[in-house]
Amino acid sequence: MESLNDQQLVALSQQGNLQAFNKLTARWEASVYRFVLRVLGNKEDARDVCQEALLKAYLNIEGLRDGGKFKAWVHHIALNLCRDRFRSAGSRAEVVSYEDERTDCAPAAAEHAGPWSAGERIDQAGLFRALGEVFTRLPVEQRSAILLREYHGFTSEEIGEITGVPGATVRSRIFYGLRSVRRMLRERGAV
Repeated sequence: MESLNDQQLVALSQQGNLQAFNKLTARWEASVYRFVLRVLGNKEDARDVCQEALLKAYLNIEGLRDGGKFKAWVHHIALNLCRDRFRSAGSRAEVVSYEDERTDCAPAAAEHAGPWSAGERIDQAGLFRALGEVFTRLPVEQRSAILLREYHGFTSEEIGEITGVPGATVRSRIFYGLRSVRRMLRERGAV
């Protein structure tokens, strides 16, 4: 089973071979979990969504036409489950788009909470912390596009298949998302 590619493992899984599906799960579970964790920002929710995504993949494997696209397909399932979480009232309150924030309530860059002040260079751990904080403020569409490209190596076209939008829209989401991240980091004095 080790030498089989995704397409071969999917074909065997579609014939009812549980060992083949377990191999697919072992191959892609960590990637799906990391993606979901970065989207949701909560380890417990990420474990639940990852498990649910793999279960849905198992239950619906017969419908996958191109077995070579299993990785993109299971990430698509996970993204849809993340979207469902964001639609719930609790999740909506946790993630706020940076552009949607009221500027009259937002603190000045020098007053941001954190271990740094405006203009002060921060260490690598502080930068990662700041990046994580501002990243959660991106709209889920931008955040997921950036995660899928930068952390999981998908192309714009593959991300388009996962998210259900054209590749040009994916590239636009990545561009505007990264631009927002840079702006927020500058405002925090992190870069």
